[in-house]
Amino acid sequence: MRLRYRSAMRSHTGNVRQVNEDSALARDDVALWLVADGMGGHAHGDWASQTVAGHLAAVDLSGPVAERGPAIVAALKAGNAAIVEAAARSGSQMGTTAVLLHLEGQDLLCLWVGDSRAYRFRRGGLVQLSRDHSVVQELIDRGVLDASEAESHPMAHVLSRAVGTEAELRTEAIHDQAMPGDQYLLCSDGLTKVVPEDVIARLLRLPSVNAVADRLIAETLARGAPDNVTVIVISVEEVTELMRIEP
Repeated sequence: MRLRYRSAMRSHTGNVRQVNEDSALARDDVALWLVADGMGGHAHGDWASQTVAGHLAAVDLSGPVAERGPAIVAALKAGNAAIVEAAARSGSQMGTTAVLLHLEGQDLLCLWVGDSRAYRFRRGGLVQLSRDHSVVQELIDRGVLDASEAESHPMAHVLSRAVGTEAELRTEAIHDQAMPGDQYLLCSDGLTKVVPEDVIARLLRLPSVNAVADRLIAETLARGAPDNVTVIVISVEEVTELMRIEP
């Protein structure tokens, strides 16, 4: 089965922030997409997210399939090292989330650090592929906190891990199988903090990735957009070959 991928990437500063600390990368030619949400203030957060995006933009994925996943991880680790070094020099903490998707035929790699998310929309059902690396998610996992209380918790915005905050990068990854008709969404928490998942699922039913991406941003802005918001919408389609039958 031959698959084709289409993507649409949108990013907006939002209605409150003055600087967009999010970065995104869409490499449709090698089926690699990334969203990164920087932290550390105006001088540092945007640089941190751009640093990760720059390393992923430069990663060579022309080698054997078995080497592509390790090459992606190595690029993330190089970005982590660069941010850690810059933070040490400046004497201030900086970092970024990162969530990425890579497709090789039907084989899917989703890798993340932090609370930017990856979703799969298949046959009308929305599933979160990633799991937030946040203090409140860890409390939920331990049964100490109910999921309904997460957004109002005083530590709702505190990450348990991020790129650039520790010398040893701790990533999490899943491998899955993509299917024709699937749509995938990568996004910063500027979307998920204000737009409910049922609304996201409804918008993912729109007929094109560009329409979906535009409406996700518009919906976020309509709901106040207190943070930067970035989305990448990816569709998976089967390539059909038309055969000419000679008379």
